[in-house]
Amino acid sequence: MKVTKLFIKQEHGIPAKECLALTLQRGRGILGDINALPGSPRQVLIASTSTLVEFGLKPGELGENILIDAEIEHFSSGMVLQVGLSALIRLSFLCEPCAYLDKIQPGLAKRIKGKRGFLGIVVRDGEIALEDKISVTPYRLKAIPNEAKGRFSEFVQRIPLGKVVKTTELLFAMGVSKAYSRAIPTFLKKADSRLPIHRIVRADGRLLSEYIVEQERSLVQEGIEIKLDRIANPNFYWESSQFHELGNF
Repeated sequence: MKVTKLFIKQEHGIPAKECLALTLQRGRGILGDINALPGSPRQVLIASTSTLVEFGLKPGELGENILIDAEIEHFSSGMVLQVGLSALIRLSFLCEPCAYLDKIQPGLAKRIKGKRGFLGIVVRDGEIALEDKISVTPYRLKAIPNEAKGRFSEFVQRIPLGKVVKTTELLFAMGVSKAYSRAIPTFLKKADSRLPIHRIVRADGRLLSEYIVEQERSLVQEGIEIKLDRIANPNFYWESSQFHELGNF
């Protein structure tokens, strides 16, 4: 496998810029890209040239950062790819089609489901360039489910004792849009009883007591300070840079 095209998106509303090389930063993403955000599972999008051919698309139209000359069907979440001499990318989950694709071709979002590309997290720094070799390393990190409900469970079970996460940060860590905020009450009500959902609070730090039984008592038992029904100290919020495993690379 090798890199055939590289793109960087520097501003919203402006097409991605084709480039000869990119700088990848551990835990952050592509230097200068709008998706270079600590804690995001959507730092890099890898797409296949065969997908472009199949759907009659031009390079860059899928929003990809790295276009490769191989199929993505054999990729799976948790795999770690090496690109170039040193950069490592942890594959997170398949990139779901969005309404943007229908502006390129009517009905494309539905037809391309499962083939748009694979999202990833940078787990080791490196410079990558056109024609760089890509290889699947023997490293494996924990898989992240493709479905939002599965991502919710996978993330919530990892919130550390003594820490809480705001609903906005929860959605960010899951890699879903803010529109999913409407689904949070349902996720909470249907969550496995073993999940520490009491560690989730509103965007303004207030408790979600109407959805989570005895939330305040559970948090206080874990040493978290509550004042006037909200988190009393910002130090209790889980740092976003720790949201996803980066491995010891």
